[in-house]
Formats: sequence, C-alpha cells, structure tokens
Amino acid sequence: MAFLTPAFLIGLGALAIPVLIHLIQRERKRVVEFPSLMFVRRIPYQSVRRRRIRHWALLLLRAAAIMLIVLAFARPFLRKDGDAIAATGGAREVVILLDQSASMGYGSHWDRAREAARQVVRRLSRDDRATLVLFSRNAEENMRATSDKPRLEAAINAARVTSGATRYGPALKLAESILGQSPLKRREAVLISDFQKTGWSGSEDAHFPEDMTLSAASVAEASTTNLSVPSISFARAAFSGQERITVTAGLSNRGGAPLNDVPVTLSVDGHEIDTRRTSVLPHTSSSVVFPPFTLMSGNVRGNVRAGSDPLIADNTFHFVLAPSEPVALAIVDALERSDASLFLSKALSIGTTPAFQIDVTSTSRATPTTFDKRAVVVLNDTPFPPAGAGALKRFIERGGGLLVVAGDRTTWPSTEAGLLPGTLGQAVNRTSGRSASLGFLDYSHPVFEVFKAPHSGDFSAAHIFRYRALDVAPNTRVLARYDD
Repeated sequence: MAFLTPAFLIGLGALAIPVLIHLIQRERKRVVEFPSLMFVRRIPYQSVRRRRIRHWALLLLRAAAIMLIVLAFARPFLRKDGDAIAATGGAREVVILLDQSASMGYGSHWDRAREAARQVVRRLSRDDRATLVLFSRNAEENMRATSDKPRLEAAINAARVTSGATRYGPALKLAESILGQSPLKRREAVLISDFQKTGWSGSEDAHFPEDMTLSAASVAEASTTNLSVPSISFARAAFSGQERITVTAGLSNRGGAPLNDVPVTLSVDGHEIDTRRTSVLPHTSSSVVFPPFTLMSGNVRGNVRAGSDPLIADNTFHFVLAPSEPVALAIVDALERSDASLFLSKALSIGTTPAFQIDVTSTSRATPTTFDKRAVVVLNDTPFPPAGAGALKRFIERGGGLLVVAGDRTTWPSTEAGLLPGTLGQAVNRTSGRSASLGFLDYSHPVFEVFKAPHSGDFSAAHIFRYRALDVAPNTRVLARYDD
C-alpha cells in the first residue's frame, strides 16, 4: 500500500487525544442538600485523579475514528505489478514513449532508458499490446500495437540518440491518439526521459482522459556537468588581397558547478589553429575570440572543441567556411514565356548574405558545361534536360545542390530516378473546389526554422490550386506536405 499525500499521516499523532481525555476526565460530584449538618460526621475530602483506563471500547472507537479520518486525507492506494493487474483487469494497450533527444546521450542516460523500456516490455502479459514511440523534437511510431516481445526489444535495441531537442507535447499527443483508437479498456502510457525543463513550453494541448494512465520513468541524475558550444560567428576582413577570418565561439555552462581553465581549441582542415583557456560560471554563458587566420582554399572544414564531459555531442561545433563570393546558380526552364523564371530570379537577387550570380537558360540550350562551376541548379517546371543525363548525377556527387520545381511540364526519366526522393505523379487540380494548403511543416529543418517563432510568417494562409503529386521513397525526410 502507498499514499498519494503521505504528509497527512502526521495526523496520526492525534490518537493520543482520546487517551488524554480518558486520563484527565474527572468524575462528576453528586450534591445532596441537608437542612442541617449537625448530625453528619465530618470526613476530610481528597481529590483522586484517574490513573487507569476503564472504558476501553469507547477509547478504541474514538481512536479508530481519528485514524480513519487521517487515512482518508492521505489517500491510500494499492500497488500491483503488471502481471497481477493483467490477470485481474484484462488486456492492456501500452504506449512506450522513449526520449531519443540529444540530452539522452549524457553519460549512461540512454542505456538506462532503453533498459527501462525493455522492463516495460517484459512485464507485458500474453494479451497485452504495446506501441513503441521514439521522440525528440517530433514523435514517430517505431512499432505499433504488437504483442511480440522480441520484436519490441529488437526495436528498442536498434534505437539511437538523435541531435534533436526535447519536446514532450508531440509525444503525448501521439500517445493520446493511439490509446484513443484502442478497443481495449485498459490503456496506459509510459514516458521514459531525463525530463529536460525546456521540453515543455506549456502551450501544448495534451490531455489524457480519466480512463488512461500515464507513468514516468526518469533516468536523470541529481547533478550534471555540461559545457557546450552552441554558436559560432565569423568576422571577415581583407588583408593584402587575402581574406582573414576571426572566429568567436559561444560557450554555455548548464551545470551547477563552475568550470575553470577549460581548453577551447579551433581546428581548420585538421590543423589546430589555436587553443584558448577560459572559465565559465554555473548556468551562464561566455565567449572565446580566436586570432584571425587566412582563408586559403575555396571551402574548408573546421570545428571548435571545448573541454570534455559526459555529453560529448555538444562539446564540438562543426562548420564549413567558403570565400565570400557570390553563389553561382543556374536556372533551367522551358522558356515558353520570356518571364517564366522572372519572379524566381528577382527573389534570389534580393539576397546579399550570400549574393547569387544567376544564369537562366532553356532545356534545349543546356549543356554539360551549364552545370560546371555552379553551386546550385534549379529545374523550373521544365522537362528533364537532355544534357543532364549523367551530368546532373556527377554534379550532385561533387557537392552541388539540385532544386526541382515540379509543374505540368516536368518530366523525369527512369534512368535518373535516383536523383529524386520519389516518383512524380499526376498534376492535382484544386481550382474548382477547396484550395490546397500546407498541412505539415518540419520547423526543425533550417529551411523552415526561421519561421517557427510567433509572427514570423503564416504558411497556413497560402492557397495552392495546382501542384504535382509525389510518391515519396522510403527513408525520405519530408519537410512539408499538402493537406491531402
């Protein structure tokens, strides 16, 4: 037995009250009136205090009444293990919510979390069903509604920590949806996490009905040490015809203890440029400025590494530096109209960080050299260019970017199917009825991340009347979907 509010058990001390009442209660004196006291013998009066309990039954009744009142306020309940409950209450629908956000990579958090998930699976009875949900910023069903314990444990063992942030709202909403669709009467969800405070913003509308239960399994530690490199900024300057880069690294100490004399190292193309030492107070941020270095080649890889702690994933910030030159971009369209790419060209020409060097050509005029020395190629509602056979694949393998604006004129040969994340379908016409809108956006991707803050743009207000369907290939990350 356990109690929801055990603090009320202090009231059991009130059991002493009936005992004190019995011990200090005095007998009532009977007064007899006489017309004269001259014939009554005088006897000295002595007050005798009661030293023993005579009415045991009354005392026990009073003590029992006080004890029942105290226990009622303490709200007792009985604990039962999964097998006993399943034997008495029928089959269960269980949803295991396993946090795989970046913070779960701290120390042994992830190993203990997976072991907790395996324990939930092992406690399932023969008729129980379980769904495994992995979540970080978003939530997804990894395995749904199965009684196959080996498959569930294999899925738990195959799960990995991601780089995403913690968000509990999507996971709880998904669990509520899964349990709400279950025909079983006993529905439970188990949330396994290190319970980061930033994971719950308070704006999520997740409510479990009274007939659903939610239990939590925490793998957090009482005290943690974590130094991260959350940001890097670059200052560019010209010197003797060369570009000089000054790197400033931001540091954040999320632990409760100060970090002193921490080494912070800047490396570029595998060579250590400089190491600075700094100190960061608990729950504060700091920054380190490295001496400038010359950017010699076109693109260089680098990183800033700070200290070492049980969460190594955020101790290093990786970056790629490119010279401050315009991004060469080629737009290939059908050129049925002279202004086919006018709005796209104008929108790209607005940007200055970086600036774009835009060349527009038609499908018939495109040659393999069109893709040379370009950073990005845009196929704007055009048939697949004959010159792109093989050339586009080599362009992408060299690190080039390809953006396909699929329209009525877009075609794609089966020999180049590997360049698309799916198979193009027919055009969808929504002009006669209700227009289409964007039903899903992945705000965790850099493309949409700048729009996730309030008042940063409302994509739901955009109306789309015609578009091409796409049959998405497996293991493809979808950034946005229409409402159909």
